[in-house]
Amino acid sequence: MNKRRFSTLFASCALLAAAAQEPAPGTPWTLDDCIEYALRNNPDVQQQSLQVEQQDNELSTARFSRLPDLNASLGYNASFGRSPGDDNTYQTQTLQTGSFDVSASMPLFQGLRINRTIRGGKLDLAAAVQDLERAREDLSVNVMTLFLQVLYNREMVAIAERQLALSRRQTERSRELFAAGKQSESAVYESEALAANDALTLTQARNDLRLALLDLSQALNRESAAGFDIAQPSLDALLDRALSPLPGTAETLYDFAAEHRPRIRAERLRLESSENAVRIARSALYPTIALRGGYGTGIYSSMNQDFWPQFRHNSSEFVGVSMSIPIFNRRATRNNIRTAQIAVRRQQLTLLAAEQALRKQIEQAWYAADAADAKYRSATAALASAETAFAYEQQKADAGRSTVFDFNDAKTRLERAASELAQSRFELVFRRKILDFYRGEPLRL
Repeated sequence: MNKRRFSTLFASCALLAAAAQEPAPGTPWTLDDCIEYALRNNPDVQQQSLQVEQQDNELSTARFSRLPDLNASLGYNASFGRSPGDDNTYQTQTLQTGSFDVSASMPLFQGLRINRTIRGGKLDLAAAVQDLERAREDLSVNVMTLFLQVLYNREMVAIAERQLALSRRQTERSRELFAAGKQSESAVYESEALAANDALTLTQARNDLRLALLDLSQALNRESAAGFDIAQPSLDALLDRALSPLPGTAETLYDFAAEHRPRIRAERLRLESSENAVRIARSALYPTIALRGGYGTGIYSSMNQDFWPQFRHNSSEFVGVSMSIPIFNRRATRNNIRTAQIAVRRQQLTLLAAEQALRKQIEQAWYAADAADAKYRSATAALASAETAFAYEQQKADAGRSTVFDFNDAKTRLERAASELAQSRFELVFRRKILDFYRGEPLRL
């Protein structure tokens, strides 16, 4: 199997494999399930897949241009009135004539245009395959981002539920202390207001979770988000991998990505194709040689012969070679060459811009991952301190020696620290996954 067919088959099989698996109704979706479903149903990916098919078809046309062409024609004419007869006198008669011709031609030399057109078709097909891979990867990253957003919102719901449980316990404790005469009635009202505010926060967190699930479901192009939920991966395992030392340096990561990223490879293939287009344009400067041949015959109603004898006796055949030498075509060929050369320079700038954009993205991703690691470690320490402070304030509250304001302040700082830790955890996982993505590793949780 040649490389062209293999590339096309690879793209088609990848889409078919994605279509082969789909979670059963009511089953939580994993990240792999979401990515596979999105790849199968995303219109942009399907459009790019059609572009691959179109380039494959254009390459097939270029390949078959080596073959000879064959054409046939049939003709029939009927004339009425006076016309010359066999004795060279005009007679009133009806004359019927028929003709049959077959001709063929085959290019022998066209300034290597055919070979270069085939090479350009191969390069354009390879670039289209890389564009398809880029579309698939971009979609996969977007789905992973939305998937992590759902996990983050789910964590925020858990934090809000814990905070509401603490507020409700404190409300019950305040009522007991009020009944025992150790706290004023205003403290009970303040505790109830605190619990009501936490209940509102929990409601908002649940709404954010539902919206995050809706965003993910819509990104997958599902018909409805009803009953849609995702599986909970092991966050500890994700953190262990995310907290590992950063691999290599940003420069080594760029060197690898510049050789393997689909966008860069596609632009390099287009540059090679544009350089080949210059050679195609120059082929018009050379003579073209073609081999031609044909057969023809005619039938006349005025002849005193039957159909088949006329068909044989009136036939003629020819074989010939023709050469066309370009001399002057109003500078069209020269201008076409210059246009192709301009396209090369334009594509060189496009490739340079793509490489510069990739370098910026990798450097930003690298330093963002390093900053996320530092932020997570600081957030971990901040949560530990907030938990210690809240535990101390909880003991004072249980003994009736803490005001509602002090308790609420400690609880708020604990909630804020827990939220910041959750945010930094998912940000760290996301940043490391992006680095893994540039290293060519699959997007898995």
